Amino acid sequence: MQSPPDSCFLKMIQTLRRQEGVVLYNDILEISSAEAEDVVAFLKEEYERESLDHPHTTPSFHPHAARWAAQTVYVAAQLILYRKHEEKDVPSLLPTFSFTPDAAAILSADLCLRFLPDMIVQLKIIDTNDPLIPLLESILKQWHFSAVRHNLAVDQPDFAPVVADVCLHQLYCQRIVDHRKLLLAQHPVFREAIAAQMGMYGPEFWNEFRTDTLSSLA
Repeated sequence: MQSPPDSCFLKMIQTLRRQEGVVLYNDILEISSAEAEDVVAFLKEEYERESLDHPHTTPSFHPHAARWAAQTVYVAAQLILYRKHEEKDVPSLLPTFSFTPDAAAILSADLCLRFLPDMIVQLKIIDTNDPLIPLLESILKQWHFSAVRHNLAVDQPDFAPVVADVCLHQLYCQRIVDHRKLLLAQHPVFREAIAAQMGMYGPEFWNEFRTDTLSSLA
């Protein structure tokens, strides 16, 4: 654990994105507006870079969603090993959002939220009863694109924003295939698109996937 340097928020997000690791400090610091702007600017560059490999037209970058997600993972990371707050105060440490989780917000937030599952795994190793775990899982249930590879029970997920955007829909399908999430692959929202994506080589590539099998999520 390190002492907090200048721009610790930006440095942690940069390390997270570039090395898929986190830097832990000995306290949770308030984030200045200038540093938050630097983080948003960095994430915009990351978004534009990833967009080069996206299918179709990528939704516009959503700075508010990106900032909220970055702050969420920043606070969560610091709370993994450093906790001086009472259990009842933990929820108030995480930021809230007031924007619509549309395709632009989902993809922008995913730049950081995709790392939450690994943080949850670490929390469970330390303490399976950690009150932060259900809080982070509740975030992933709503922002479920970032939770595809995580074994998270999501009841009746809202796929409307996914269906509404062809880019997000195809990226969601690809993530399902990459992580072999059979239940999601068999969902009516994704089943035909995934079958078309794999084509005639589907049985060899993913033998467990069957287009004639209905998911319990249907």
